[in-house]
Amino acid sequence: MDFYSKIEKICNEHKKVALFVDMDGTIVEYKVYQDGFITNETTNLFLEAEPVKIIINILEKLSKIKNLDIFILTLSKSNIIKEEKKLWLKKYLPFIDESNYIILIREKGDYDSDSRKFIKAKKMKEKLIDYDYVILLDDEHKILRTTQKEIGNNGEVFHISSAII
Repeated sequence: MDFYSKIEKICNEHKKVALFVDMDGTIVEYKVYQDGFITNETTNLFLEAEPVKIIINILEKLSKIKNLDIFILTLSKSNIIKEEKKLWLKKYLPFIDESNYIILIREKGDYDSDSRKFIKAKKMKEKLIDYDYVILLDDEHKILRTTQKEIGNNGEVFHISSAII
């Protein structure tokens, strides 16, 4: 069963579903930078990142499912990168409203190296007040495993590879 069909099936089994989508390595080409890469050096680098079109096309199709809301849930090292991510999202995912961007900023203290692997699960659990099922699409195994453990039977996680096969 393809990713769209899996999500559609989940939506048919639940009243209100939230899909949380990571950016780096999931809908945006992931680039590897050297350790200690300085925040000021990142200006405009994110804006030039390539979109993963196959995933974006699936998300656009999923956005038409009535009881599914799509959220972008991403980590950002700085406010500069946050603003670039917002511009990038508006350019490549105009079908997702800015109010559905959850961009956590390290320099603001939203997360640190210790909380990095479970902060997404925490944000998703907060949404279980409004949704009866939550889904995460991400590329990072530690985050996926931690999130599945934290949300338990209230949701599901998918690695990016699930969406492209």
